[in-house]
Amino acid sequence: MRADKRHRSLIVLTCWVIRYAMNEFVHDGTTCSINKASTFILAFLHELETVEALSIRAKVSKDVKWYLPVDDTIKINFDTSFNPSSKSSAFGIIARDSHGLVMAACSHPPSEVVDAFIAEAIACERAVSFAADLGFRSVQIEGDSLSIIKNLTSATTNRSIFSPIINDIRIQRNLFERITFSFVGRAGNAAAHELAKLGSQFSEPMHWIEEVSTVVDRIVQRDRSP
Repeated sequence: MRADKRHRSLIVLTCWVIRYAMNEFVHDGTTCSINKASTFILAFLHELETVEALSIRAKVSKDVKWYLPVDDTIKINFDTSFNPSSKSSAFGIIARDSHGLVMAACSHPPSEVVDAFIAEAIACERAVSFAADLGFRSVQIEGDSLSIIKNLTSATTNRSIFSPIINDIRIQRNLFERITFSFVGRAGNAAAHELAKLGSQFSEPMHWIEEVSTVVDRIVQRDRSP
């Protein structure tokens, strides 16, 4: 059964890569070698299988609560609201201190994104940039995307479809005295998720300093409760 599922995934990925390569050749005149294409397909298939295994593990975990960061660290949660039909995604980011108080937040309107994996990677990248722009020196970047967090905490070279974004995030780590990346279940990422959904209502990015919308504030207050 598992072999059949892997075979179907391999067929779908191969068709997707062939279509992508044809579009690249038609629009940009660039070609993709068989070796490069096969390496990408196998790497992405491995990525999907890893995410599936981690997702199963996460479902049995009950530890999905949002926790306060320690000391002077600022915890920054990020999330997306991906629309597969329009291939677009809105982003939500919220920064809180060790007392659970909102330091800043932002919500970005939908922009064109190929798939949910890339959407999550971009949201994480924007969370890091958001932290740097605000001058935070010690930060904990947290999201509910197992794949993105796994790639950022891995010592191996990333070869996934979103590897350029992951590499850019790694470069930005030099902007901080301390930066860590951690995974939290969806229930522990509710405030960022609501901000991402809120972004769908705007035509331009929205930023808040030491405040958020009423809906998000209720979630923040609930997170702060013992």
